[in-house]
Amino acid sequence: MARFHVTITARDEDAVADLVRKHKVTVARHCIEELAKGYRVDAHATGAEIKALEKAGYKVKRREDVDREGRKRQTEHKRAVRERLSLERVSQARVPLPGPKRGDGTRAIAKAAAGYLSVDEVEAALAAAAGPQNSGFTELIQLPNKTWEGRACSLLRIGKGAAGDRPGIYLLGGVHAREWGSPDILLHFVNQLAGAYSSGAAIKIGTKIFSAAKLKGVVEGKDIYVFPQANPDGRLYSMTKDPMWRKNRRPSPGKPSCIGVDINRNYDFLWDYPKYFSTTAPIANSTACQDETFIGPSAFSEPETKNAAWAFGEFPGIRYFIDVHSYSEDILYSWGDDDLQTSDPSMNFENAAFNGKRGDPNDATYREYMPAVDRTAMVKLATGMRNAIKSVRGRVYKVEQAVGLYPTAGTSDDYAFSRHFVDGAKPKVHSFTIEWGSQNNPTPFHPPYPEMQKIIQEITAALFEFCIRAA
Repeated sequence: MARFHVTITARDEDAVADLVRKHKVTVARHCIEELAKGYRVDAHATGAEIKALEKAGYKVKRREDVDREGRKRQTEHKRAVRERLSLERVSQARVPLPGPKRGDGTRAIAKAAAGYLSVDEVEAALAAAAGPQNSGFTELIQLPNKTWEGRACSLLRIGKGAAGDRPGIYLLGGVHAREWGSPDILLHFVNQLAGAYSSGAAIKIGTKIFSAAKLKGVVEGKDIYVFPQANPDGRLYSMTKDPMWRKNRRPSPGKPSCIGVDINRNYDFLWDYPKYFSTTAPIANSTACQDETFIGPSAFSEPETKNAAWAFGEFPGIRYFIDVHSYSEDILYSWGDDDLQTSDPSMNFENAAFNGKRGDPNDATYREYMPAVDRTAMVKLATGMRNAIKSVRGRVYKVEQAVGLYPTAGTSDDYAFSRHFVDGAKPKVHSFTIEWGSQNNPTPFHPPYPEMQKIIQEITAALFEFCIRAA
């Protein structure tokens, strides 16, 4: 049955919440647009689901058939990988390429070969970034857990000298399988930073100039940890089988509909959400194994989640964390489980007195505590990223708290920020999620690559700005 990217208009906030609570709609992006009358939400739905929503009083606009358009992206990806392989073979053989003049053919193939990196190319590119040319300031680190399909993952540290007490910044990507562009963004960031440091050059992206001195300060005064492809099994499956696949590929013998866990619902932060949340909360999590937001059998049940969390314990200098996702054109800061408040420390995720009361939007029954100084710091850093993105081509990302109208539990950013509350000996980690890309792109989770290249520039600018500002 065909699935469609749809825009749903609801009359009020309660009707918006009912999309998840009652109608079990798969919401596609974080952002909820407030209209003169009602609210608008992006989602995915079958034809039958669309009819049911319309019968319930919602206005539904069909956009692309996500499977059909997704197959186009898969074909483009396959062609680009094949052409890159051909280019590499020709280069190794030193055979002149066809073209009116020597070299023209190389440029033509290179241009045609532009496209999303494959799973193997991401790992190869990360290893190459730690090659001899960058050995003085990079370190390739193999993560301890292989994926369900036996793949090893790596993390790259950028920082001159041994890791120490200087600020650490942890960048994560490739968590949700269908969000193909996040590994490409992080690898572009790595290569740009390494190249600028090696050459002593400034970098200009759009109208924004990052000076050589400031980039040198990042490499010599901080440690940058980059884990670009957290979910290689799922990403491969999305690129070759089901373009809309979101989860990892945890096997489920005898029950094909139950394959996979949503890695970004599997962290140890309010993971067992039915225990902690109100029964009326429109939470974007599920205990049903066939759902896209299935939380898994236990917190940290997945090797991919264990790998992502491992870095926090292994590198205690980490003070900042960004998880790169798509899509919404948002920069989000904690918390994601409920609206935040800065006045009552006792109203917090560890307090069992509030179990069963969390997650209802815009009420006063429960609001997650955050010190005012942390909120100020995170908004300031997020605003810096927003301004850097705008300087590239004028796109304006929205800075907001992660909760929106659909609360979540078990996410990476809330886990990262919560650790120092649970254990005072652990460092405070200011945490963010970037949701890149517009809902107006065809297949917005993985838009056509010419658009993705522009997004790569935008988010690279944001990450440079963040790394310079974080102290």
